[in-house]
Amino acid sequence: MHLLTRALRARGWLPPELAHRIRDLGEKRHVAVGTGKDGVYRWQRGRTPDLPPQYLIAELLGIPASAVVQPPWPRWLALDPLQQPTHHSWDAPGTIQALEEVSGRETIEMQRRQFTQLTGVALTASLWAWLTADPAAAGQITQGNRLGETAVAHIENRVRHLRHADDIDGGGQLLNETSSSLRIVTTLLKDRTYTDAHGARLHGAAADLARMHAWALFDVEDTCADAVFQAALRAAHASADPALGSHVLAFWAIAAYNSNRAADAEEMTAAALSASRGRSTHRVEAMLLSRRARARAHQKNAAAFADLDRAAGLLSAADRHHGDDPEWVAWFDQAELLGAQASTHLDLGEPARAEQLFSQTARLFPDDRIRTQALFLARQADAQWRQADPERACATAHRALDLAEEISSHRAAGPLRDLATSMRTHTTIPAVRDLRERVKTTLAV
Repeated sequence: MHLLTRALRARGWLPPELAHRIRDLGEKRHVAVGTGKDGVYRWQRGRTPDLPPQYLIAELLGIPASAVVQPPWPRWLALDPLQQPTHHSWDAPGTIQALEEVSGRETIEMQRRQFTQLTGVALTASLWAWLTADPAAAGQITQGNRLGETAVAHIENRVRHLRHADDIDGGGQLLNETSSSLRIVTTLLKDRTYTDAHGARLHGAAADLARMHAWALFDVEDTCADAVFQAALRAAHASADPALGSHVLAFWAIAAYNSNRAADAEEMTAAALSASRGRSTHRVEAMLLSRRARARAHQKNAAAFADLDRAAGLLSAADRHHGDDPEWVAWFDQAELLGAQASTHLDLGEPARAEQLFSQTARLFPDDRIRTQALFLARQADAQWRQADPERACATAHRALDLAEEISSHRAAGPLRDLATSMRTHTTIPAVRDLRERVKTTLAV
């Protein structure tokens, strides 16, 4: 989601209202601007406004004028005061406050869902079934004061299940489940007693639930939920697991560089590498290097290839030695690394090499990673289109659509919409016309 769109949503403004406010403020400041709603729409789609309206926008949003230009548009919009996370201390009470804050935030879709009450904890019907499926765990969670091994292990199993379901079903299925699960774990952390070891594991579960919830928001709503990611980072810190914090930063970076914040994403991945170096496994470090490579590729920085080369060496070592990798990094394998390499070649203007690597990637992916397969197929179709091969591009895009129809994911659908848009001047080609019609019908919002 464009940072300007986020600023408008935070205030309940539509583009015509922003245009009206810019014109009114321009009159008061004796600055001649002719901004209309179409101009605002164009800014939201990637066009950069002239400097005079940028200064007016900054004043309307409460951003200091000195912030305009450095960093350049639209990055300075990230300083919008209505979108800054609340500051909490980096200790157990501050972590619980941050988790309570983000687990209580609901999207418009979530507000329509009704929650049942169980000992003061908001539970969906599916979570009630989850709790009562194991009477021993349910007894510890819903009765008494002290949590034991059964309850903590059961919560960790739930987190594991949701993590696996993410790539199968897409973020749409996770929004409600992760929010409700996070509320439960946050309430248990706040109101119950437990050993230090169990507390660390509960904070680790909260970190992964918050990360997944932020990821689902990005996957479905195309927004980088900084406050939720930061709460996840706090929980990882409270769990005394630097590698888990790096995992949070890796996913935060993906959301950031896909939201026109590639420089921020590079800083996140650099911090993650620093925190986890010597404290994690080869596979974790390879995953983090691949994320930094992607952030650099979004900035057209060829140093991305050096990161990918290092990641390849580390991943090969990890595959040979089968170290004690954390469960949450098991998804990062040769197929994921090849996909990152292919995407980087595409970003840096090498579509032929990108297509070749995407083809290799498709042969390696397990069948249950539906969203990632759809995403890489969409990018492969884009690589074919850039090589002036519309027939093959459309055939590959149809395969991606077959998968995208199975899940709820903007991340998978967005590139297909973008590809169809780029084909708008070639509708005399039957394959292009058919694909555009299917994208319009299948991926209608």
